[in-house]
Amino acid sequence: MTRRLASVVAVSLAATVAYAEIPANHALRSAPSVAAISVDQLPKAEHLATPSVRVLLGYTRRPLHFPDGYTMGLFSFSYSTKANWLFLINCRDLSVQRIDMPNNDNGSHCAAMVPSGDVYFMPYANARAYRFSWQTRTFSTIETDTDKSVYTWDALGASNGRVYFGTYPNAAFGEYDPATNRWDVREKLVPNTTYVTNLSEDINGCIRFRAWGPDEVWMRFDPNTRDLSKIELPTGDAIGCEFDIAAMTGDKSMAGSIRHGEKVYGVTNPSGRVWEFAGDTKPKLLGDTGIPSEPSWWLKACDDGIAGVSYFGGMFRYDISTGGFTKGQLDNRAPGGNGIMFLEAIARDCVIGANYSQQNLFAIDPATGAVRESETVVARTGGEPMCAVGLQGKGYLGIYTGSILSVYDPRAPFGFGNNPREFFALGERYAQTRPRAAVTDGTLVYISSDSEYSKLGGALAVIDPTTEQVDVYHHLIKDQNLPSLAYDVKTKLVWGGTDRWGQMRSHPPTQPSALIYAFDPVARTVVHWLDVWPGADVVTVHGVTSGGVLVVSSGNEIALIDTATGATLYKGASPVGIPAAVRNGQDGSPYWLAQGVLYRWEVPGNVLTPCVAAVDARFVTESERGTWLFGTATSVLRAKIGDSGTGP
Repeated sequence: MTRRLASVVAVSLAATVAYAEIPANHALRSAPSVAAISVDQLPKAEHLATPSVRVLLGYTRRPLHFPDGYTMGLFSFSYSTKANWLFLINCRDLSVQRIDMPNNDNGSHCAAMVPSGDVYFMPYANARAYRFSWQTRTFSTIETDTDKSVYTWDALGASNGRVYFGTYPNAAFGEYDPATNRWDVREKLVPNTTYVTNLSEDINGCIRFRAWGPDEVWMRFDPNTRDLSKIELPTGDAIGCEFDIAAMTGDKSMAGSIRHGEKVYGVTNPSGRVWEFAGDTKPKLLGDTGIPSEPSWWLKACDDGIAGVSYFGGMFRYDISTGGFTKGQLDNRAPGGNGIMFLEAIARDCVIGANYSQQNLFAIDPATGAVRESETVVARTGGEPMCAVGLQGKGYLGIYTGSILSVYDPRAPFGFGNNPREFFALGERYAQTRPRAAVTDGTLVYISSDSEYSKLGGALAVIDPTTEQVDVYHHLIKDQNLPSLAYDVKTKLVWGGTDRWGQMRSHPPTQPSALIYAFDPVARTVVHWLDVWPGADVVTVHGVTSGGVLVVSSGNEIALIDTATGATLYKGASPVGIPAAVRNGQDGSPYWLAQGVLYRWEVPGNVLTPCVAAVDARFVTESERGTWLFGTATSVLRAKIGDSGTGP
């Protein structure tokens, strides 16, 4: 239930006390001022650690099967360091050649092999395209005039020697003809769509694809007539597995399979075991990869053997004639392999974080910089932990995809299924996909999330750690996602911001404006909301002081909100830019992280005093009084600062 602030303030505050209105001439009714301290003179946060990960191969839209019959090509994906590679795997013996992608460009989404064995890479947010020669193992550049904002989201090499591709966010379908160097790109073939994916070629040489987000339409392109037409959803093309996996193997699903002769070979999930299926007979266990819950395995049959490569580069080969089973690992480990998603202190001696799409977790000792890294995935879906909060020495995680809620105990080793341990998922029941923020009031944990792609309506999960009871409030704010949270110790309310668009703008808004809302944990309802920026797409809550001053932003403006009265004290430009976070320090003072500088906020005078320079820092957390850790795209920094006395 949501109601206008003016009608409910008296109700929400009636059981507490009457708060005095902040005077009209108070410093908080103006933009914060900045103490005249040169950033060059500040102490510098020092490098503490750069966690490493096995760079994922899970973004590969389709493996490449080269003309020799035994080489399979796969791509790693990294956007934060030099770790974009083409792996050529010899499936006869699991030997591997690793080749750098030109300009460290991403190749996984946009690669397509034509019948000759050459591979073409369509532009992926850089307007660059390439040809990889199968014979010489070298790259050459192809000229394009593609917009740099366009991402190729799937690509296919067709029997006619041409390359077909789909894009995001302009939902374009394109054809590239290597013989003539001709491009034919057609945008927005279907209104109200964002992506073009799922490309395939039918028996007549026509190209089928799906335009979607939020609408969904399947289409066919005829390369001869150049005509486009709508079609029904294609069926019957996939090589399926008709076996009851759960009943026959005890696993939940097949992570990858291939039909070879009269049999099907597959890797089951979550065990990572390899099986042979033949008709109605009992499946034969061929071997155990020892890699649990890999979201995908790509398989290839060659020389009377079956080889497989996993999401994180694990490999196996089974020799059908001898029954031999061997394992291997791609050389795909990279420090800072993908961007750090969050950083959160959950105990004095433990700060945790995760990397984009790696489905990993790392733990750092703030005193020594020692890093522990999960060697296998930490959740049963692809994606990554998005947010966390510490309570009673444990970390409570929100994990994408499926909005999985898990708990991590830093006293125990990492172990898939055990630590972190899943205790709830919002995905299937509430159509949620991406947790966004986690806070605690010292007793309960609150994790907010976004809806599934092409849907609207986020959810707030309220967790009781003692029982792991989870109460879910779906569509807390109608048709809006819930990307940010802060707990206010003054009003005992959870404050949040909203986003009126669907994931990645996959669904247009139905509501007039993004909002700020306040959720009452006792009444379990939204007690009031604020429309500070009418018509805004996103409003972000950055933090709230112990004295009840909420810091929010939209676009290039910030606002200071008095949580006791709901009054907007100030709205306008920020002298230090939009803060990445506002945190209450253990010394009693609130701090802003903005533009790579940590500021102490002297609230009564509304003054920001620079304390530490932390270049490129995106995240900040305090492990113990005065010890601050910062997360950049790839690394963790540390700085120690002295007390300032007590804050407001």
